[in-house]
Amino acid sequence: MKKKSTYKLVSFVFLSQMLLTTPLQVLADEQVFSAEQPATTENHESFTSNDQTETTTDSSDTTGEDNTTDTTTDGSEETTPPSTGDSSEPTTPDTSEPTEPSTPPEETKPTEPTKPTEPTQPSQPEKPTTPPTGGSTGETQPTPQPSQPTPPVTAPATPVETTPAPAAPVVQEVRQPSATTPIQDLVPSSQETDEGSIHFEKDESVESFIRKIGESSREIGQENDLYASVMIAQAILESASGQSQLAQSPNYNLFGIKGTHNGNGVTFATQEDAGDGTLYTIQATFRRYENYEESLEDYAKLMREGLTGDSEFYSGVWKSNAETYKEATEFLTGRYATDTRYNEKLNGLIETYDLEQYDKEVAGPEINEEGYIVPLRNFTISSPFGPRGGEFHRGLDFAAPQGEPIYASKAGTVIRAEFHPSWGNYVAIEHEDGTTALYAHQQEYIVKVGDEIEQGQIIGFVGSTGNSTGSHLHFEISRDNSLAQAQLIDPALVLFGNNN
Repeated sequence: MKKKSTYKLVSFVFLSQMLLTTPLQVLADEQVFSAEQPATTENHESFTSNDQTETTTDSSDTTGEDNTTDTTTDGSEETTPPSTGDSSEPTTPDTSEPTEPSTPPEETKPTEPTKPTEPTQPSQPEKPTTPPTGGSTGETQPTPQPSQPTPPVTAPATPVETTPAPAAPVVQEVRQPSATTPIQDLVPSSQETDEGSIHFEKDESVESFIRKIGESSREIGQENDLYASVMIAQAILESASGQSQLAQSPNYNLFGIKGTHNGNGVTFATQEDAGDGTLYTIQATFRRYENYEESLEDYAKLMREGLTGDSEFYSGVWKSNAETYKEATEFLTGRYATDTRYNEKLNGLIETYDLEQYDKEVAGPEINEEGYIVPLRNFTISSPFGPRGGEFHRGLDFAAPQGEPIYASKAGTVIRAEFHPSWGNYVAIEHEDGTTALYAHQQEYIVKVGDEIEQGQIIGFVGSTGNSTGSHLHFEISRDNSLAQAQLIDPALVLFGNNN
């Protein structure tokens, strides 16, 4: 009996040990599992808590870790902890309720996520601050994120760099053509043959440019003992007939003169000839003018006054020193331009476009008793004012060669400068006394509404635009600016009196 009791006691002790060991093991397993779980949460929280900006940037930096997986884990993690808690609770009840006291420690451990301090150590989020200097690709994506504001601080620095470079863009983007540029790129309808000779043919765009500067060149040439023909040819060559950016508004530099004018200059890239045909590129500052006439006058001043320390540097182009324009162009070669064929090109332009005509003196128009001048110098009257073939002819027609300069008959203000189906390109100028003159059928006009015009100033060129037969100027004078038929005056009476 005693033996039996001893046996039962041993069995009970053994059974108790087994029962106690099992729940402890289960509890240990659960603790391990729950300890691991918060670790994952800690890691992820540290990753996502640093703003989504860091997440995106980090994705580009840590290629080894799959961010998609992280994000998915993030979504599933919120569901996992509840299930983990549930699974641990059923296990505990199975063993016995005494084990529940050991469960609280489990739940207290999740608070250990105070360890996020450790994840924060991976100052990986701070690494994104390195990409701004190294790789901007990663930074571009998080543009909307709040961490981006930091780069903007760097951005302002970049704009600051653009400000001091106003001249730089001009130098990089614009190339000022020079006489060394292939002739076909400077003058339309021209070419250099295989044998090396240069050939020109007339081109409307070049003729239009000549009309714009021709009369001014004639006048300035006469005043400064210079060949206007050479001046015009140089302007064609140096400015590509006014098409180079240096020659256009707001620069108006027709001759590629370097330096500044009244403190104004602009920087361009240009090519120079080493003297043996070899070209090299330089950056230089060129003078800037208000208009073409100012450019022509400054050119004449340079020819007359020469360079600092040598006032006669260009004296070989003066008419008093050069018997012909060819002597003047020869003198300019290698002196004004490094192009070794400069004179050949200038001579070809002068001959092709008959620029010698601008070297001749032309008497200015006479002012009549009424204070008007005849608007053309070379003309014939082709149609009078008044009834004509069952119609009423409103003005006086002057037949003249196309492109002939039209001069303002009287000083005044431009009130119209436009195209009309009948008058074509026309200009109307109102005079101080209220009378108004109209100039119609122009090939082109070179004034605009609001311009104050001096008497004798060129306002356009003879053409045959609108309802016109043949090249001529239709000229009207009205008592007021209405230009109504009832207010028209016979221009012949005003210009020629009764001696028409």
